[in-house]
Amino acid sequence: MADDRLIEVLGAVGFKLNEARAYVALLRAGPSTGYEVSRDAGVPRSAVYSVLRGLVVQGVARRDAGPPERFSATPPKALEGLLRRRFDGATTALREAIARLDVSPDAPDAFTVAGYDRIVDEATRIVTAARRRLVLSGWPRELSKLAPALTAAQRRGVFVVLFSHARLPEGLAGLHFGYGLREADLEAFWAHRLVVVADDRLSLLGATENNRSDRAVVSETAAIAEIAVSQIALDITLLAQRHGVDVTGVMAQMLGDRVGRLDTLLAAAPTPQLGASVREPAARGTARARRASPRAR
Repeated sequence: MADDRLIEVLGAVGFKLNEARAYVALLRAGPSTGYEVSRDAGVPRSAVYSVLRGLVVQGVARRDAGPPERFSATPPKALEGLLRRRFDGATTALREAIARLDVSPDAPDAFTVAGYDRIVDEATRIVTAARRRLVLSGWPRELSKLAPALTAAQRRGVFVVLFSHARLPEGLAGLHFGYGLREADLEAFWAHRLVVVADDRLSLLGATENNRSDRAVVSETAAIAEIAVSQIALDITLLAQRHGVDVTGVMAQMLGDRVGRLDTLLAAAPTPQLGASVREPAARGTARARRASPRAR
C-alpha cells in the first residue's frame, strides 16, 4: 500500500509509471541489477535498462558499472532537493516566458470551478491575496481548511470576519459571528455553502457538499463582491439583534463609508415603505385613457 502511494505521488511530479516502479524497487532493495529490478518492480525486461539509465541521466538513480552493472536509488532527501530545484527552475522559466509574450489577452471577470478540492484551493488563493479586508461565510468544515491562510492574513493586518450558523472552531483567526449550532443538526436540512470576499473585489460563492457536483463562481466583479458582503452583513446584523449586541463598528469596517453615508440620508427622516401594496396601476391608467377617448364616448 505504501509502495502504491509513493508510485502515485511520483507520477504526480512527472515520473512515468515504469520509472516510478523502478525507483521504488531500488529504494526497497538497494543496489540491484536490471534483472532484479524487472522482477521486483514488474518492469518488462526489454525496457528495464532503458528505464534505469534514464533515471541515472535525470539524477534519480546511480549506476555502478560492475560487473555486473548495478543501479541504486538516489536517497529520498537528495531526490527531494533535486525535484525542488527542478520545479523552481521550471516555474521561473514559465514566468519569464509568459512575460515575454507579445499578447495581453483579456482575463474573464468571472469563471466557474468544479470539484471540492478546486473550490477550497481557489478560496485559499483569495484569502492569500487579501490585503485589507476578508469577509467569509461558511461551515466549520470548509473554514477550517482555510485556517493557515486566515492566520497568515491576520498577521498581515487584514481585518477578518467569519460568519456561520454552526459553531466556529476556537482556533480560526478572525472575528467570529455564529449561532453555535451543531453541524450535524444543520446538515439534516441545510446544504454546505462557502462565500469568501477579499478587499471588496475578489469573491467566491459556491457549493461545498464534498461531492462531484460541487461548483463555485470566482469573480473579480465589484458588484458581486458587494452583494455577497451585504448578505453576510445582514446575517450578522440579524444575529446581533437577536441577542441585543451592537455591531455598528463591525458593519463600518465591513461596508466602509456606505454605512456612514446611508446614516446621513436616513437622518432626514424619509417616509419608509413597509410592505405597501400597489395594485394594477397600469389598469387604472388604461381606464382613464378610455374615458378621455372620443371613441369611448
